[in-house]
Amino acid sequence: MRTSFAAIGLTAALALTLGACGGDDDEQISSGDRTKASAAALEYVGGGAVTDAERGDGDDSYEYQVEVTLPNGTDIDVELDDSFSVTNSPPKAADFAADAPTDAAPTDDAPTSNPSSGAPDDDLALTGETLDSATAAALKATGEGEVTETSGSDDADHVYEVDVLLPNGQDVTVELDADFTVTKIDR
Repeated sequence: MRTSFAAIGLTAALALTLGACGGDDDEQISSGDRTKASAAALEYVGGGAVTDAERGDGDDSYEYQVEVTLPNGTDIDVELDDSFSVTNSPPKAADFAADAPTDAAPTDDAPTSNPSSGAPDDDLALTGETLDSATAAALKATGEGEVTETSGSDDADHVYEVDVLLPNGQDVTVELDADFTVTKIDR
């Protein structure tokens, strides 16, 4: 009798533990859909490795979500519809410096960028043409100021962030989409 109660108690504890661990509302993805979603995400991002893929549930704005991790550790979330077309505007691999050192001295042609050591992986500084385009769009939107930091973002509503120090001392963050169009200015 004691063994039966112990077995029932252990089974109940296991069920509760598994239920708590599986608290994610996202649904399982079939292997065929996983392959198609992964291929579409990797093609869009331009490289990296798929580290997670899931099917959205009724509360999500996407049918599939694929996490791609770049060689530098940046995670990019790519959202896809039921025809495996990208529905959000995540950054691409080319938008990030492959080996961006965080303690490198700024050059005259690049704004100061000093990401904190605890910054999320998606907060890597922008470089090259991406840096130039994001900086120009942010300064056009604010009208004036000095760019103090730039970064990518894996948020669904914007791809790039540019921090601008205005002449009055106010710091603003200009959020831009993949086409460098301003989506929001956080004051």
